[in-house]
Amino acid sequence: MKKAVYAVIGGDERYLLAANYLSSLGAHVRIFGFDSGAIVDQSVTVSDSLFSAIHGADYIILPLPCSIEKGLIHTPLYKDSISLDALFCHIKPNQIVFGGKLDTSFCAALAEKNIICHDYAEREEFSILNAIPTAEGAIEIAIRELPFTLHGSNCLVIGYGRIAKVLCHSLAGLGAQVSAAARKESDRTWMQTFGYKPIHTKDLTEHISQFQVIINTVPQVLLTRDVLRQIKQDALIIDLASRPGGVDFESAKELGLKVIWALSLPGKVAPQSAANIICKAIFNIIDESEVNA
Repeated sequence: MKKAVYAVIGGDERYLLAANYLSSLGAHVRIFGFDSGAIVDQSVTVSDSLFSAIHGADYIILPLPCSIEKGLIHTPLYKDSISLDALFCHIKPNQIVFGGKLDTSFCAALAEKNIICHDYAEREEFSILNAIPTAEGAIEIAIRELPFTLHGSNCLVIGYGRIAKVLCHSLAGLGAQVSAAARKESDRTWMQTFGYKPIHTKDLTEHISQFQVIINTVPQVLLTRDVLRQIKQDALIIDLASRPGGVDFESAKELGLKVIWALSLPGKVAPQSAANIICKAIFNIIDESEVNA
């Protein structure tokens, strides 16, 4: 049986570890978009061009996020740049593209070329599993930055999605006094069921002064200047929300508040686990595609 060929293009340490993991499972793996010092297993092929990496590959894996600077693949471990246009020119209709937070116009262009692409960041199992290293990373930051223990401290988690649920559970397990804020009545009911103090997000200004640790998970600016004015001067704010974030950063700076905008935590605190999560999501997509073929 022919071994699958994967081309891993760009990304952070997660993608080098993903390449190693895929190779350990018996796949042929090529990488491109990493500087010469990148450490990979000997069984992984380090390609000298984008074309040689992609040519003949069954699957092409792009990073999460696929692109930060418009039109360019996110390549933080590569001194040069790789454009999405260059990638597009080399991809053939029999190849399948995977990426995280893929640009809609790029996906539309691939579709016109009859090329299948999948955004693994939209998979539910990916989001759930990825919430774990994100939550652990936020707690690591809090432990490092605070002069006191999380045990017994008053913590507020804003939002009640996947990451927030894991965070609340983990903080409570450490003995913190946990409150959570959400708009939906059903979310606040679940909070109460699990022993967290529920707060409506519209009431943040009224309640936020009591918290020593505030962790935001909502990608919307809920921590406005009016809300920030009520926060204790020695409180720690950790923003986990993707761009543009959930904090009025300029106002926070003017008010002298400590804010840490912690993006892409899985790749920083647990890159091996994060790599395995990415591969698992991709395998599930492939399995489902074969069943439905």
